[in-house]
Amino acid sequence: MSDYLWVVLLGVPVAHENEFNRIYDEDHLGHMMKIKGVTSCSRYRLHWSDNTPEEMPKYLAIYEMDRPELPRSPEWKHQATLGAWPSEMRPHTTVRKNGCYHRISQHRQESSLGSSIYFLLQGVPKEIEPRFNELYGSDHIPLMLQAPGVNGATRFKLEYTDSGDMPDYLAIYDIANPETARSPEWKQQTSLGAWPTIRPHFTARRNGAFERISRHGPK
Repeated sequence: MSDYLWVVLLGVPVAHENEFNRIYDEDHLGHMMKIKGVTSCSRYRLHWSDNTPEEMPKYLAIYEMDRPELPRSPEWKHQATLGAWPSEMRPHTTVRKNGCYHRISQHRQESSLGSSIYFLLQGVPKEIEPRFNELYGSDHIPLMLQAPGVNGATRFKLEYTDSGDMPDYLAIYDIANPETARSPEWKQQTSLGAWPTIRPHFTARRNGAFERISRHGPK
């Protein structure tokens, strides 16, 4: 997996979903994947979330890239103006959130962008960030990797957001299927160790189990 991700969360009315997916895959990504430094894009559809559609929209695109400044580059901005996407589809999106994240840890496997992922955004107060990160890496994730169907996990920290409203931390779990992340075994593991002492301090928590609908770039 690349060290940097550009994460895009999008909501779209049901009446426009088919056209949204067609244009994104067949038109928009044909232009975006030509940007030097963009290595892949994986697109996902939400299976379930504990949050509202405004907090966790239905569609997720994860661009892997080799440097963080790409989404703010002239080339990126130019490619985004090409094709049918800006005129025929962007106006119909109901929610748009984005953020550039850099990888801070990886557990077990080479890539966490599998066909099913558990996508978790979290915010914590600055004063407990050191403890949050220490427990996440040394206590919580090792316990979660023991849950059936959990293949690996990768954590990221926010570099910047152009839309706002994106929490500072992102964890992506590679899971066997979307139901893995609400199984009794998963829930049991979340109650173990010292992690429950951190959970009450979250300033934001947004989650979603997603299924991949397309991938562009190397497998």
